[in-house]
Amino acid sequence: FGSSCSLLQAIQIFRSHYALLDSHLHLAKTFSLMGGFWRSRLLPLKHALHAPHSRMLVTATSPKPMKRFYQITSTEQQGELWRVLLDNKAVKTPRGTFLELPTQALAQAVAKEWDAQGETLKPKEMPLTTVGCTAVDLIRPEKAECIQRLLPFLAMDTLCFEDDNELLAELQAQEWDPVRIWFESRFDVKLGIARGLGAPAHPDGTQGTVEAELNLRDEWELSALEIATSTAKSLVVATALLDRADIEAKDALRLALLEEHFQIERWGLVEGEHDVAHNEALMWLEA
Repeated sequence: FGSSCSLLQAIQIFRSHYALLDSHLHLAKTFSLMGGFWRSRLLPLKHALHAPHSRMLVTATSPKPMKRFYQITSTEQQGELWRVLLDNKAVKTPRGTFLELPTQALAQAVAKEWDAQGETLKPKEMPLTTVGCTAVDLIRPEKAECIQRLLPFLAMDTLCFEDDNELLAELQAQEWDPVRIWFESRFDVKLGIARGLGAPAHPDGTQGTVEAELNLRDEWELSALEIATSTAKSLVVATALLDRADIEAKDALRLALLEEHFQIERWGLVEGEHDVAHNEALMWLEA
């Protein structure tokens, strides 16, 4: 692989699973990359009622952790893109492509993830590296497939359900309605609302209009959007997080987990479960 860092050293750090949002990992599709070190996995998007599609994420597994093998991290510009360097060697994706990022700020943030590692590398603390590799290796060559994984979330979007509990329904109307109305204005569509056990009945044309707009986005936006959508179980929340300056990761998390927060306020927090899951979800939304 010449003078570049092909990740034959770094690759082992991704051999521990990204836990993401789910309590377990279902292996749906596996194929070898770079001598069998890497695996591309389909991860379940939900551990609740509906999981319309799975999203692709570059992950890998390892029986043992890997020690840090580099001293210095830096970035360099290549044309209009930016690379991350480990001891002056450019990082590559699992498929052997240079990890070239669209902005200097993003490259510096990825480099910071590598620089923050201690003696043993911890891949779960490097979400931006995974987001970047996923965008380059999986979203870029299969953009249409990514969009088709996103659309079923709109059909069963979290923000398009109204609970039977009157108090919770009032809270949903207070916090969800403004975001849903914004989404309708943003895409010039209408969304249906489901009550009870039914599914939202979106008007004809809503999905096609949203799909056409998603096709205008590049692999970086779609990678971030898919991760945010699978985390929030809501394309509406994910789009608001990406497109609105006033919606931050913590706001998106509250919108996505409104019912859970409602129940926690009534019955209390389960330490070691709710807090861990919330922190992990927040990490991915911030990425």
